[in-house]
Amino acid sequence: MKSNILERAFGWLSDTINGGERAMLDALSAVVPYTTASIPAYLTFTHTRDNMNFPDGIAMLAAFTVEVLGVTAVSTAIRFWQWNKNHKNENEKAPFVLAVGTYTFYIVITLSVNVILEVYTKTRAPAVIWAIGLFSLLSFPSGVLISIRAQFGEMLEDKREKAEQRKAERKGQRVPTAPRLVYNQDTQMPKLTEVDRKNGETFQ
Repeated sequence: MKSNILERAFGWLSDTINGGERAMLDALSAVVPYTTASIPAYLTFTHTRDNMNFPDGIAMLAAFTVEVLGVTAVSTAIRFWQWNKNHKNENEKAPFVLAVGTYTFYIVITLSVNVILEVYTKTRAPAVIWAIGLFSLLSFPSGVLISIRAQFGEMLEDKREKAEQRKAERKGQRVPTAPRLVYNQDTQMPKLTEVDRKNGETFQ
């Protein structure tokens, strides 16, 4: 049954909107993990500047360094865990425990700067300090999202390459072999000219 003009128009509009939504969500999920880390970075910046009297440039560098450490530690730990899951040989396993230990060290630094200093100065209510502590741990979901998105992208790329390889094999796309010369043992082996070789000439 043929569709009318309105059905085709609304169908095109629906496909366009759905495709735009998927693209927008994919873009947001790629950007948000990085912007999430800016919240604990800001907290680290303000505390190192106001409570520890760091210069603005050094406080900014400290905030950037600490948050990058947290995000990369989580991401690395997840990648190492996935690697060890797929490789049971002890000699091939990645140092997952070291990655977890690095993130634990990051947690100690972040909570010391952003929470313990607040408790010591007693300038904010306990509920606010608790909220600051939770904000300081946002690097964990940020690192998780970055890592699983990267791994999923690698899985899709690997799947695409394998599909192309199988498609090429089905089409028989192989490197052609050179023509084979067969000689009779009772005759003298003649030499082929360059033209004969190109034409695939053989001698029996």
